[in-house]
Amino acid sequence: MVLSTFNHIQGSNGSHWNRLMRGENAEKICIVAIDAAKFVNAAMICNVYGDILVKPFEFNASSTGFHRLVKEIEEAKEGYAFEEVVVGIETTGHYYEDLVRLCEQKKFIVRIINAATTAKERETVLNYTKTDNVDLMAITQSLLHGRGQTSQEALPLLEQLKMLSRAHRALVNTHSQTINHIRLYMDHIFREFQGIVEEVDGEKVILKIFSTFDSKSSRFLMRHYPHPSDILKLGEAGLRQVSIEQNLKMRDQSIERLVRFARQSVSKPKMFLQAELLMLRLKLDELELKAAQAAQVKAEMEQVLLQTDGGILLSIPGVGVITASELTAEIGDFSLFTRPEQLIKMAGTNPIIRQSGGKKATSHRISKQGRADFRGAVYRAGKAMMGQNPTMKKKAEELKAKGKKIGQIYIALGNRLLRLAFAMMKKKQVYQTGPEGKSLQSVIASKLRNKEKQALFFNRYVLN
Repeated sequence: MVLSTFNHIQGSNGSHWNRLMRGENAEKICIVAIDAAKFVNAAMICNVYGDILVKPFEFNASSTGFHRLVKEIEEAKEGYAFEEVVVGIETTGHYYEDLVRLCEQKKFIVRIINAATTAKERETVLNYTKTDNVDLMAITQSLLHGRGQTSQEALPLLEQLKMLSRAHRALVNTHSQTINHIRLYMDHIFREFQGIVEEVDGEKVILKIFSTFDSKSSRFLMRHYPHPSDILKLGEAGLRQVSIEQNLKMRDQSIERLVRFARQSVSKPKMFLQAELLMLRLKLDELELKAAQAAQVKAEMEQVLLQTDGGILLSIPGVGVITASELTAEIGDFSLFTRPEQLIKMAGTNPIIRQSGGKKATSHRISKQGRADFRGAVYRAGKAMMGQNPTMKKKAEELKAKGKKIGQIYIALGNRLLRLAFAMMKKKQVYQTGPEGKSLQSVIASKLRNKEKQALFFNRYVLN
């Protein structure tokens, strides 16, 4: 029995390429390396032996430029009797995507080469120079060594979901940065607004006015009554009146602390804080804008998610719209995978195994050789599982008892979620809760507030 090394090291993708290059018609394969760029692309045409048939040339990133590329390929096919065309394109930003689509329309075999792969290829020959010609040679060598991923036609819904989920993540990150800026300005305007340290029952504790810094009540006061003098002018009676009029629902404890902390404040007089007050208002405006944009993107994410197989993940306690969307989008075409371990490896959350000379195999840190966006989604999913899924929380406690660090626990739970997601999407079965768990109706109602979307979920994933 013959074992395929490529099948073990590079999976089915590498095995397919190995068979293609060992076929009887390998000599009739035309190799085209393309270095994509924003305005001007570069290309080179070779055979399977690495012989350069058409020297590196440039073509514009336009339809005219692509026609020139096709013309060069057709002339090479005719001159050297090639029957198949394999195009290797390096993943440069997003500029390679249109080239992939156009080449696939021409029925070329497209291999997508990661930029890190070509960098490693240059290192193997101790060439640290980076020019278009050197990059084209590296792309060609990567192709001939079986590197790269055979392109699959992108599924429109999954591409939309990926764009929406990544945009939402960017908005969330910006939202967090904006809150940090607001905290900074409030430190100058009313430092005690975020809390003070007092001794309670012999212990020093931080007493806060509001449990959440960016709550509705907090944002309203920072916009209209940001300085201690504003709070003292209102007094407890005035604050209660404002709370009723604006439906802030401030508790008596919050009102009492506001007035007490304002009296103890060491902030500058308001007249010397005009710049900080202006920047605070601008950042509050930015915070509201980002929150509104994130809500709009999330609503669209819900609609798209429920049209994919990934919507079934909403039946898992602790997996909300954002987590389900991120995982579904980063997984992509689910039909390409046969085992959950493939998903874990693609995320780069698989442990590195070290074993040699008959010694016992040991696991080290995760490989981090997969997709960074996918890996981040798995980490965040594991974090959500630990706090909101009873079964996963129990597993987290077991891992903690074994001495695992919190980051390791998040990754472990995220990998368990990937295995669970694989099984659910493969079998098309919703999550089965135990007798103590919540009903599926209540779980979905807590995640999809819109009745029509709830009905869409049950029609697609339960009734069918």
